[in-house]
Amino acid sequence: MEIKLGDMVRLKKKHPCGSDQWQVVRLGADIGIKCLKCQHRVLLERSVFERRVKAFISRGQETALDQKKAEIEAKLANLKARWPAHSVPPAMWQELEELEEELAKVKVKDIINKDTGKRGVEK
Repeated sequence: MEIKLGDMVRLKKKHPCGSDQWQVVRLGADIGIKCLKCQHRVLLERSVFERRVKAFISRGQETALDQKKAEIEAKLANLKARWPAHSVPPAMWQELEELEEELAKVKVKDIINKDTGKRGVEK
């Protein structure tokens, strides 16, 4: 199950305040969720969270880094689909190396932003 920051979910059981709608506020091995009615925060193991989700109300926004990463991965997949079995032209090798290097930079920025809490901010 793909979970993003900002996702709004409906859980199978209601919270004591009466609401069953939650917002994802933390990702990792544990998922942090916040009740949309009383603002109470709960930390659930990922496996427990995935079992308790009934439906997604709305999906969180993709960040600029997520979009750029998806774009680079699509370009890489396209290049590898065109890759000949023998005698690869030097231009294709260069393009492959540039795309892999760019993808690595984006992943490093994403990791740094996750650690500092600044999702989607590019420097």
